[in-house]
Amino acid sequence: MHIPDYFEFYNKTKISSGSAALENIPFELESMNAVKPLVITDKKSAKNGVVKAFVKSFYNSGVTIGAIYDEVPGYASSVLLQNLSKLFRDRGCDSIIAIGGDAAASAAKGLNILVSNKSDNLLMFEDMTKSARLKPFIFIPTSEARGTETSNEAVIDSHIYRSDDLFPDLVLIDRRMLKWTGKKNTAASAMLALAQSIEACTFTGSNPVNDSFAYASIALVYENMAGALKCHCNKKEKAGFMNGVAVSGIVYSNAPEGLARAIGFEMEKLTGYPAGLCAGLVLPYTLDYKFRFEKSGVRGELLLPLAGIDNYCEVHESERAEKSVELLYLMLDNLEGVIPGRIKDLNIPMYMIKKIAEAAEARGGSKYGKGAALQILEHAYEGVPFKGGKSK
Repeated sequence: MHIPDYFEFYNKTKISSGSAALENIPFELESMNAVKPLVITDKKSAKNGVVKAFVKSFYNSGVTIGAIYDEVPGYASSVLLQNLSKLFRDRGCDSIIAIGGDAAASAAKGLNILVSNKSDNLLMFEDMTKSARLKPFIFIPTSEARGTETSNEAVIDSHIYRSDDLFPDLVLIDRRMLKWTGKKNTAASAMLALAQSIEACTFTGSNPVNDSFAYASIALVYENMAGALKCHCNKKEKAGFMNGVAVSGIVYSNAPEGLARAIGFEMEKLTGYPAGLCAGLVLPYTLDYKFRFEKSGVRGELLLPLAGIDNYCEVHESERAEKSVELLYLMLDNLEGVIPGRIKDLNIPMYMIKKIAEAAEARGGSKYGKGAALQILEHAYEGVPFKGGKSK
């Protein structure tokens, strides 16, 4: 086990998961001295019945829902926050519940900053040390969640606000909220969660506490991915899968951003393809590059959550790191028909690949070697592993 001379780990989020988890919300709110939440969600969640199930769980609870805002678009904006903050104040709310995915969670985090500080200017709180104590915030993932929601970040108008205060106080995972949204969406969520957790434990400064969370996240996503993809009725697998996705956000918040994740989000900005899909397509190549050319980061322990204890013990210690990389390549092969196998299949022109590589390296500063992103993207573009060496 890798133990650095000094490390820190922080997590304030409680996770409640399982049957009838929704019915615990009144108790959880009471424990946080809150009685009137504003509920933030999107049209899809309102349409597919998850909001109805949420409201039903409050019957006879004594808790009053201040308002339900179900108009969150695919991103959080300052205009949206102004509307939400007015609604929060007009209805006398004292807490926030977000239902859905990244946009709803980011909107809730941004709103929390504004109403807690009685302000209309989010830019004043880029440095969160100036912020007042935030109000209680509960996040309930639907199948749209991808692991960013449980992190210490909020993305408003494409600007990232980061603070440990932005972690949700409670993440509540209930099978009734995990409606079927299609295989591609589930695969993209899985790949982003895996990228976040795997990269968090494949850098030299990783620590045993975050590693333990990361390995749990990897195992939950990897073991339940097939069941979650197979049928919308596999609610047990969907719940296990979503637990792994949720934990990945906490893991990501306690480690530097990895190159696969950076490439994924820069590719999303420039092409519109989901960040999870893009990060997943480059993840095996990123680890392969580290293993073969940087000779660091990819540790044998990674095989344990990917292969299970029996298979892990059957592989010689000296071969475990490489076997982990091979399993991630195999994962992409097994997802054929659900997602493209290569970046080239997304019909992204090569000149865009160079722009994505430049943006990813700029995003990561000096953490990545010069030219690493482009090398990785060129191999992922053609679907060619690094066994033959670097591209020319």
